[in-house]
Amino acid sequence: MSKQCELVIIGMYEGKLEVSGKTKCLDTLELGIKSLRRGTYLLDIAEVAYLIFKGLAKVKDSEGYLDLNKLFMKYSRSKYDWVKFTVLLDLRDRGRKVKAAFMDNTLILDKGNRKVMIFVTEENSPIEASRLYEWVSIALTKGYEPVLAVVDAHGDVTYYSLHLIRVEDLGGVI
Repeated sequence: MSKQCELVIIGMYEGKLEVSGKTKCLDTLELGIKSLRRGTYLLDIAEVAYLIFKGLAKVKDSEGYLDLNKLFMKYSRSKYDWVKFTVLLDLRDRGRKVKAAFMDNTLILDKGNRKVMIFVTEENSPIEASRLYEWVSIALTKGYEPVLAVVDAHGDVTYYSLHLIRVEDLGGVI
């Protein structure tokens, strides 16, 4: 893309940033964009951060242009925002089509005929087994392959495939 998009943050709506900008410019970016009303869109903060970081968009609000620091300081509402941005950046740098999902710690990866739901977390952040079990169940119910993405202190991402195994499914193994 030769020209940067210019996006204006209007406010927050259901945990997403409501932005206005040129439709054609936003459509080419292939992010999790939902049309809210004519000329405005909802973007996850991780997606807006990606646009700023990659120089694909200049983003401003009522107080002026935002860099990554200002964006996260002013608009971050979840402890997962930064790590979600890190994983989104990693996957997009690998040429993957990924966008923010409906939960604050989740991304959706489109791998052609495979749909992957990614649970994003930080290294050394405890996760209750029941929460992870519930998340994996939701992913499987919706037809997604569940993957855990763990971001370490250096910003490196490690991916783990997740599966549900119940004792009764093991049959004669035990």
